[in-house]
Amino acid sequence: MSAKLTLLIDEAVVADAKAYARESGKSLSKIIEGYLRGLPKKQKKNTEEELPPILKRLHGCIDTKKDDRSYKEIIEEEIIKKYS
Repeated sequence: MSAKLTLLIDEAVVADAKAYARESGKSLSKIIEGYLRGLPKKQKKNTEEELPPILKRLHGCIDTKKDDRSYKEIIEEEIIKKYS
């Protein structure tokens, strides 16, 4: 099912878009629809209920709010601990 969409776009942009559509043999509507279909879909934030069982068990076991170090610094420290 199609729906009508009204857009306010600069005239020069519209003229260039129409020329591009003509050259590519597609309608401007199809080009815009293709672009919009390619946009990433909004993903729901995972709540604890939506997590897989293994992640549910691990969820919240590390308090990251108290640690303002970078990921790289944390990894370096853990590697030094492991191999020292």
